[in-house]
Amino acid sequence: MTFLAKFFLVLIFASSALVLGVLPFLGEPGLANPKTAGILGLWINFIGALHPVFLHLPIGALLLLVTMEFLGTVTRGKVRIDSPWALLFAFGTSLLALLTGYSLYLTGNYSGELIQVHKRDAFLFCWVLLATTAWSLWVSTARKNSLLTRCVYLAGLGCSVVLMTKAGHYGGEITHGDPIDQLPPKILADRQAAAEAQANDPVVFTHIVQPILEVSCVYCHGSDKQAGEFRMDSLAGLLKGGEEGPGLVVGDPDKSAIIQRVHLPLNDDLHMPPSDKPQLSPDDITFLKWWIAQGASETARVSDLKKTPEIDAALENLVSPEQRQAIEEENMRRAKEEAARTIASKASMEPTISEIEAAFPGALKYLATGTDALRFILHSHAASFGAEGMTSLKKLSGHLVEADFTLSGMDPPTLRGIWEWTALKHLNVSQTNADDAFVEAISVLPALESLSLYGTKVTPACAESLAKIKSLRVVYVSGTAFDEPAAAALQKRLTEGRESPVRVVGPSPLPQIVAPTPKPTPPPQPKKTK
Repeated sequence: MTFLAKFFLVLIFASSALVLGVLPFLGEPGLANPKTAGILGLWINFIGALHPVFLHLPIGALLLLVTMEFLGTVTRGKVRIDSPWALLFAFGTSLLALLTGYSLYLTGNYSGELIQVHKRDAFLFCWVLLATTAWSLWVSTARKNSLLTRCVYLAGLGCSVVLMTKAGHYGGEITHGDPIDQLPPKILADRQAAAEAQANDPVVFTHIVQPILEVSCVYCHGSDKQAGEFRMDSLAGLLKGGEEGPGLVVGDPDKSAIIQRVHLPLNDDLHMPPSDKPQLSPDDITFLKWWIAQGASETARVSDLKKTPEIDAALENLVSPEQRQAIEEENMRRAKEEAARTIASKASMEPTISEIEAAFPGALKYLATGTDALRFILHSHAASFGAEGMTSLKKLSGHLVEADFTLSGMDPPTLRGIWEWTALKHLNVSQTNADDAFVEAISVLPALESLSLYGTKVTPACAESLAKIKSLRVVYVSGTAFDEPAAAALQKRLTEGRESPVRVVGPSPLPQIVAPTPKPTPPPQPKKTK
């Protein structure tokens, strides 16, 4: 090795030692908080975000080196590796991981004993690896191979691996929790304890509220990480709040931040938990609102609080945190499958949609992003749309949810082809050739909720056909042969035997008809004896 190469290596090691010695005394937690930091703090915050990129590199390098050293020993030197350069790579990447990790620490989002132990072991790991790398390079360049130098090298390598493992374990515990908590016997014991507590009048905060927060909130707002300087692992932390104020307002769930945030749209940056994390179920939200409204007590049991039918129903569905997380993971799995199905469905429909779009521009649209449900509105194409267009639409019949054929001049047989559109919920055939035969044809539609027959040829004789559409919620018959009495009779006929009334919009507003509620049968009276 040339003098210049040796000089640069010495300079690198001296600079690294200086960084390791000075770094722990640079800055205080909170310096790089993105909400309060200046330009320097913002750059430090950016550097800290790169920590996950570098932390795995020294781990892989050291594990590869240990593996090769083991194989070299087993094969008596047949497998060899240039350990000084492998160590130099491991040390260089570990220094990058340390710098980015310390920058992340300066954001102030992590605190507590665990982060201090993780930081201590990370610095010790880099110091020992620095010494081991320097020793290995010296032995290699000076050709001082002996049993003693070999033992010192292996001791340094072993200590580096142990410290790396400890630092990595604590780092993983900060981010993902203690893996020991995931041992099957511990989970089963926790489940048993939770089941017993729930069966014996549980403490609302301890056995219901805290498990909800543990699953969905505490990983970012706990003892080791406090996003927004907000802790949610204790009642005191919830009341104290963070940068945005208190987390809850005792007695008023609607003014409590933890309730407001879960009701925001999922794509809103302020929605909590983040969209890629387990979300709260309706029962979870019910429990939180109930607990806050009842005073947010830390010691009250279920029997101490006033219950509602909604709470009784939620209590029947109460599950352990592990079961809740499993349910959430299953829901996310199904959502991914549905997204994949939608993408495949849209891809298969694309040729037909392009064909219809070319013939009738702007008539066919998706109802929303991320869905394969379609809306068809003729607009200015009413005069040119006919049997050929209906044939093309038939290929999409399982996806057409809304259709508007206002002013269409289609002949009645062609118009009746709509009966095959099984997904249709909203249909407008105003001022078309629709007649009683058309209504009879579409009476088989299983999902139709609203139907506009304004200005068509339908008559009161179609009432029985309309009554067959069990999903119907509103029908428009203005401008038809229906007069006020006929429209009122239709509304009454459609409402019979249904839980919710069907609204009929006729020549003039009709009174709302409420579905009849069966009268309760009075209990039998005991016979009087003389």
